[in-house]
Amino acid sequence: MKIALIQVDGKMPNLALMKLAAWHKKKGDEVTLIDMSHLEFDRFYASKIFLGGSGVDLKSELPPEIEAVVPDYDLYKNSIGSKIGFTSRGCIRDCGFCIVREKEGPIRETPFDWAEGVDKVILLDNNFLASPKWKEKLEYFIRHETKVCFTQGLDIRLVTCDNAELLAKVKYYDHKFRKRRLYFAFDDPNIEPYVRLGISYLHLANIPMRHLMFYILVGYKSTFEQDMNRFQLVKDLGGLPFIMIHNNKPDKLLHAFARWVNKRYYMVVSWNEYKYKP
Repeated sequence: MKIALIQVDGKMPNLALMKLAAWHKKKGDEVTLIDMSHLEFDRFYASKIFLGGSGVDLKSELPPEIEAVVPDYDLYKNSIGSKIGFTSRGCIRDCGFCIVREKEGPIRETPFDWAEGVDKVILLDNNFLASPKWKEKLEYFIRHETKVCFTQGLDIRLVTCDNAELLAKVKYYDHKFRKRRLYFAFDDPNIEPYVRLGISYLHLANIPMRHLMFYILVGYKSTFEQDMNRFQLVKDLGGLPFIMIHNNKPDKLLHAFARWVNKRYYMVVSWNEYKYKP
């Protein structure tokens, strides 16, 4: 068979597509990756292709025999240079804007053997610090000097003195393994006290603020003033803010705000000088 695997969005290599590629190649099928993630679509139509994932159906999952295979990392022409996977699934939270709890349920452990003997790993865990075995995993990464990318972000509300000290010893990086980076979420203005407390623990562990990037969700039960205040807090403390618009809401003000923040225009021009026009 001739199999087309299509990556419609996302900059990260797709783990499900890599597993499908490995399964089909083992059967002798010819596999081709069609990467459309660099193109911008508001709507996507397709026929006679594999099309699935959470964006289509929350209950969509790979069959067990495919889920169990070792991913085909050659699908992305060796551009990854690291292993990708989960050490846990689900989450302790049940945020209204997030599908994880509905799709995966409460936090649970998953096999960790895929990361053994690997120099670099990209973790897809939805809430790594909520895992009962977070300490065991961090100590493993420290002991083996593994470079780690917590690409989905860590829960700032779960940061303590203990895990901050261990995080400081982990070789954490961004997804390209070029910059030291820890990712956190500041989705709700009401968690500001937790953000400040978590940052204080990270500071005590000697983790520089410039290593911290905060995803700031906007367009979901918050005012623009609250969005600006969260941005300003992260910026003033020395961290890197990154604006994420809920469901890509067609709001010109929010999209202008996201450009100003995410492209780091705020470093050279104020919001008022940016001259946004509705």
